[in-house]
Amino acid sequence: MQHPVMSVRKGTYKRQLPSGLTAYCSDEGKVIFTEALDQGHMGVYFKMAANFQTQSELAYCGLSSLVMAYNTLKDPDIAGGWWCEHMLHCYINLDMVRKTGITFGQLLYLAECIGLAVDGYSTHNMSDDCFRSIIRSATSTDEKVVIANFHRSSLGQTGSGHVAPLGGYNVRRDMLLVMDVARFKYMPHWVPLLSMKKAIDTVDGSTNERRGFCVVSLAKNVKPHLFFMPNLLVIVSQVDVFVHQWVSWLSRESSEHGPSELLQEAVIVLGACAKGLDEESFVLTHEALHECSAEHLHSTRGLFDTIRVSDLYSTLHAMAVFSSVEWKSVYLRMWRGLERRHPMAREVTAPMVTTLMLYSWPYCVDAQASTNAARLAKLIENSIAKQSIVLQREVAYLRQQLLFKVSQDA
Repeated sequence: MQHPVMSVRKGTYKRQLPSGLTAYCSDEGKVIFTEALDQGHMGVYFKMAANFQTQSELAYCGLSSLVMAYNTLKDPDIAGGWWCEHMLHCYINLDMVRKTGITFGQLLYLAECIGLAVDGYSTHNMSDDCFRSIIRSATSTDEKVVIANFHRSSLGQTGSGHVAPLGGYNVRRDMLLVMDVARFKYMPHWVPLLSMKKAIDTVDGSTNERRGFCVVSLAKNVKPHLFFMPNLLVIVSQVDVFVHQWVSWLSRESSEHGPSELLQEAVIVLGACAKGLDEESFVLTHEALHECSAEHLHSTRGLFDTIRVSDLYSTLHAMAVFSSVEWKSVYLRMWRGLERRHPMAREVTAPMVTTLMLYSWPYCVDAQASTNAARLAKLIENSIAKQSIVLQREVAYLRQQLLFKVSQDA
């Protein structure tokens, strides 16, 4: 398969490193490298160097860093052991990424999609010693990769937001090796640790959310997600309004109604919130269903079956509101619909989407509280505990992704 050759803008190629940063291939850079190697904090470097990747599009730094980390960590003897950016099309809209890049939240979600265990961090309010401790631990092994999302200008470089893996750490000099995937612009270089920490603790102007860094490792026995979180690719105000209205109802003091009445009210409120969404403002989606393998589709159909036999789905399916054609379409606005010709297009129903939303929402409440969220959370958790491991796992994935969005809007 042929892919278009990236066009690099004039002035982007081979930029000079600013003062305070040290080129990896310079004489001093080599000394720093040797010291770090002797200190035991170049743990993953050689595996990473063997899998060094140059981003193939100007906005692909996040995708390139991710597949570089995956290729570094994955057993080369296992089938499918080599990944490149375009293979992520099952999990994210690459056309949109070419225009906007990805955010830190999207980076975490994509890492889990391809089978990496992820620990994400914000350096905001993180102590210098805590940051050092995480870096020292991660760089002492060849089983972990640190990926940083930072602002170039904070380091004196040209450009704005960027993502790159870290190849090692010199403890005595307190410097990090940045394996820059934009090698046409900046070759690998050493950066003072505290300068990188400051560059990470910046705000992404496209989302008004803080950047961060993560430590990834190869997850064991993890399959790709079947359902994906919100429209993280585009910041849509309608999604923000949806979240705000739903959270507002959840935070209210609950009435004395029983569980059935509470669930009925929650469904009505959720539908009212969904009325403000259009086809570009969906909250749940599944890009992979359009192009992925027959095996993936089969496993998705199996997940649909587990949802249909859940007690929550049965309860919702019997509600009068779902017998209305108008209201069915309202609830389906939370889901990015499949193309009509797709074999599974008819299998996604309004009660199914609503079941997923209620199961997956991160209620984050005090167990002793008397809010709608507290009472609904107890109801939902009791139901989830009775479901299959398959459904529980997918709910956990969704909940983690939704939690990032909710915590940013709180």
